[in-house]
Amino acid sequence: MYLIDVAAATGLCTRTIGLAEANKLKVSPPSLRRLSNVLGVSVAFLGCFEKMPESTLGEHIIKARLYYGYTKREFAALLRISERTLYEWEYDRKILPEEPRVIIERYLDILSRDFLEYPYKRGIFISNFQPE
Repeated sequence: MYLIDVAAATGLCTRTIGLAEANKLKVSPPSLRRLSNVLGVSVAFLGCFEKMPESTLGEHIIKARLYYGYTKREFAALLRISERTLYEWEYDRKILPEEPRVIIERYLDILSRDFLEYPYKRGIFISNFQPE
């Protein structure tokens, strides 16, 4: 598939794709999802999120959110919380209450199960995954 074909299929311009490919541009989660669907690889594969730090719960939350290709707004809506609350959790400014912690742990579980063990073999796509 040529660059122009990928651009046409994703709605992204060729310059954006070229800069992203050269690692000179940070690609947004929605654009990663579009590229993921067109190229047939996971969002995690495209984003190279395995290199992200994960020493705190907040860093785990950020990594899980990006692993699935969610923006802060989308992930907050999915968790039924405000973007501000998500921001405070991601930067360890507030401790998670018990109820949302159970929901988030479903997303974090996939990191230890699939992403850290064998990230590229599974080809997990955002559209195919919904935690139980």
